[in-house]
Amino acid sequence: MRLLFILILVANVALLAFGQGFFGTPPSEQGREPRQFSQRNQDAIQLGTPAHPAPASP
Repeated sequence: MRLLFILILVANVALLAFGQGFFGTPPSEQGREPRQFSQRNQDAIQLGTPAHPAPASP
C-alpha cells in the first residue's frame, strides 16, 4: 500500500514538472513563438525618482 502511494506521488510530481516546462517547452507553449525575457513588460518598470511623490499622511 505504501509503495502504491509513493508511486502515485512520484507520477504526480513528474506530471507537474512536465506541465511547468522543466523538461523543455511546456505543452501550453508548443507551437508559439518563443518569448524573450527582455521583451516582457518593458514599459512597466521605470528607473529614477518618481515624477509625483505621494503626499505624507498626517
